[in-house]
Amino acid sequence: MKKLLAVMLLLSASSVLAQDSLRFQGAQIHVRQTDANGVPAFVTGDLGRLLGPGTVENTARAFLRNRTDILPIQNEDFAALRTERDALGQTHVKLQERYNNLPVVGAEYIVHADREGRVIAMNGRFTPTSDLPRVPKMDAWSAIERAVEQRGVVNGTYFDKPQLTYVVNEKGNAFMAWSARVAYTNEQGPQVDLVYADTTSGDLVYVSPEYKYAKNRQTYTANNGTALPGTLKRSEGSANIGDAALDAAHNNAGSVYDYYKNVHGRDSYDNAGATLKASAHYSTRYNNAFWNGTQMVYGDGDGSQFIPLSEDLDVDAHELTHAVTERTANLNYANESGALNEATSDILGNSCEAYTENGGTPNANTWKVGEDIYTPGTSGDALRYMNNPTADGYSKDYYPERITGTADNGGVHGNSGIANLAYYLMVMGGTHPRGKTTVSVTPLSTTSSTSLNMAQKIWYRALTVYWTSSTGFSGARTGTVSAATDLYGAAAAATVTAAWDAVGAPGGSTGGGTTVLSNGVAKTGLSGATGSWTNFKITVPSGQSKLDIVMSGGTGDADMYVKFGAIPTSSVWDYRPYKTGNAESVSVANPAAGDWYISLNGYAAYSSVSLTATYSASTSTCTTTSGSLTGTGQNWYSAQYTSSVSGSHTAKLTGPASGADFDLYLQKLSGTTWTQVAASESATATENITYSGTSGTYRWRVYSYSGSGSFTLCTSHP
Repeated sequence: MKKLLAVMLLLSASSVLAQDSLRFQGAQIHVRQTDANGVPAFVTGDLGRLLGPGTVENTARAFLRNRTDILPIQNEDFAALRTERDALGQTHVKLQERYNNLPVVGAEYIVHADREGRVIAMNGRFTPTSDLPRVPKMDAWSAIERAVEQRGVVNGTYFDKPQLTYVVNEKGNAFMAWSARVAYTNEQGPQVDLVYADTTSGDLVYVSPEYKYAKNRQTYTANNGTALPGTLKRSEGSANIGDAALDAAHNNAGSVYDYYKNVHGRDSYDNAGATLKASAHYSTRYNNAFWNGTQMVYGDGDGSQFIPLSEDLDVDAHELTHAVTERTANLNYANESGALNEATSDILGNSCEAYTENGGTPNANTWKVGEDIYTPGTSGDALRYMNNPTADGYSKDYYPERITGTADNGGVHGNSGIANLAYYLMVMGGTHPRGKTTVSVTPLSTTSSTSLNMAQKIWYRALTVYWTSSTGFSGARTGTVSAATDLYGAAAAATVTAAWDAVGAPGGSTGGGTTVLSNGVAKTGLSGATGSWTNFKITVPSGQSKLDIVMSGGTGDADMYVKFGAIPTSSVWDYRPYKTGNAESVSVANPAAGDWYISLNGYAAYSSVSLTATYSASTSTCTTTSGSLTGTGQNWYSAQYTSSVSGSHTAKLTGPASGADFDLYLQKLSGTTWTQVAASESATATENITYSGTSGTYRWRVYSYSGSGSFTLCTSHP
């Protein structure tokens, strides 16, 4: 059925889970994004706490394994890949999915917890594995040789023997595969690919190119050969030696180190002070530069199309950013994730150039890639143009027109223009340069230097916190919007959302404008085509106790999305009933004062639909009860009460101002068993619950998570 997954999540989110050490009970769950198979890819809400014995990695692993109410986990397991604590005090644990004691390459999930250990989000790709084989049918070398032939490799050299694994391709299809690293040379230069061959057919099902083209330093000369690294010429602290290309490679590496250290707090590409190694004078008349997994490599150019590529700071920063990406999100260098990999190197590389050369203020060259080394005989041109990507004759600037197929590893360079333009619009604002959409983007700040600083930090946070190896444009949107919200709030998130809308990225709305609703006044006769988005807004004054939004009537199937402070999208929203037909409603208790946005999305074509938004102030009073808890682990229960009608059950718990952490729960009698239906579990002794319930018998429970003291509980019910 159309919305079975959403119904399943709604039901299981309200159930009681017997996992006391992790404490995830009755939390409201928001599924912000799903993958092509309907599996949640980005989930937010009060998801529980990372508590229990062992390391945070083991606790996160146990937490994720037990979220079978969100992910269709059966026999899969997880292994920690990386844990980081950021400047906001949040902890992020990236976990690799495993099955049959093997990794599932391309399937990673990240658990995000705040400084109190509350899990506030989880995102990534989870792949069900129940249909996958457990034993390979083809022998390793037969399968690998077939896959390498399909890749078009001639005279390849293998680094090691094939390894057995599972892998998920860019379409979300999973395979048991043999993997092996093969080195070869093509028209672009040296290559190393990690290829994956289906163990049943030997077909090439996935490829991960390891060479990405484009302050402890060691700079070499390759002496116009191809043996790397070559002859060491400069180390940290050494002076220029009069070799312009080599000195530029060395000095620019220092500038890139300083940028990442000063702007992002990152100590070299691995965040552990790794030596920055580079080789200039690679090969003869070589028109390229690349990161090979351990160092930067620069050709001298042919003097016509390129001069030495190390002499442009944004090229050096571009290549080193590939190393940063490799050590963080590890975006696979093919298809959409590869385009984001390339775009990230353009975006942070050129932001580095603006920081180093212009004090952080963007100018015309900020939006040009390689302008200092490309076609020296032609003034003003560049390899790529971030503000107008199609100007280079190859790049794309609009997602529906993206490059598909296998050329350029699935368009990694050409499709990078889509993300590059979105970034430009975040910083500078404006509209699509070719009018592909009508979205007008408000810049992050009215001051361009501030706007650039905000944008680069949003992008870096998305890269290091939210993205995984398989992230595509939809996930990039969700990750950057989440990063903007984390760092700067709703207004910044709205700008980021609009920038992605302007380039047609999936997971959002485009065009259209916003219709203002009046309190309690129905907007009637609404219609839309399949896939359309229509936006509305109501401004709620302060002091309101309730906001009701109701869609009804008509024919077809519209879905309603609601978000405070910004236009919602299919991946970023606060409320989404997601029902079949047009009968949908949202009720918000104690809504924040300000603009609430409502978007109607045509799941199927719809017509003659009505939409009403009504806010109101409460005239009801609550009943106050006093109590006390004598220590950690103690419970207090209210007298039970019976409601004969459906309605809102509310409670406000006020406990000690410091030194205690009390939690509040609402329970409903089911037969002879009390079942928890709502919970509030902040890290203080002040809790609030508003629960819309049916008729029945209820009671309140106050629990001391830690500490002791007196409290008051103010409650109301229908």
